[in-house]
Formats: sequence, C-alpha cells, structure tokens
Amino acid sequence: MSIDVLNEKIAKQQEKLNQLKAQKQAIEAREKKKATEQQRKDDTRRKILLGSYLLKKMENEANKEKILAELSEYLTEDRDKKLFGLQLSSDPVSR
Repeated sequence: MSIDVLNEKIAKQQEKLNQLKAQKQAIEAREKKKATEQQRKDDTRRKILLGSYLLKKMENEANKEKILAELSEYLTEDRDKKLFGLQLSSDPVSR
C-alpha cells in the first residue's frame, strides 16, 4: 500500500469522524433543549398547582386576609398588585 492510498483512507476516516461528531453534537443539543423545556413545563405546573392551592385556601376569609397581606409585601410591581386588588404604591394612602 502506498502512502497516497493511506493518506486518502485517513482523510475519508477523518471526514467520517467529523460527521459523527456533528451528529453527536446535534443529539446532545436536542437532548439539552428537551430537558430545558421539560424543566420549564414542570416549573409552570408547580406554579399553577401552588396558585390553585392558595386560591382554595383563600376561600376562608381569615386565610384570605393573611395571604393577601403577605402577597402585598412580596409583590413589587403595581401591575402585579392590581391583579389581586392590592393597594398600589402610587396610592396616596400607601405613602
């Protein structure tokens, strides 16, 4: 076998290796994207379930007042407070 033939075989094998590496990277990227999407879906589901739980607890008036008071301290954006009918920071009473 001549050196030229060996070099040609090496080049072909190198090209095949590069293709396999590209396939591996594509698979890893898809798996990472899928895992990230699942984490986001799980996070959204947790938030929905917690919200549902709190809404259920707020059916009791005593719980409702306590939860709204805590929520008022937690929320910083007026648009978020408005969703819950809480006092906005621009209201003269809250200054």
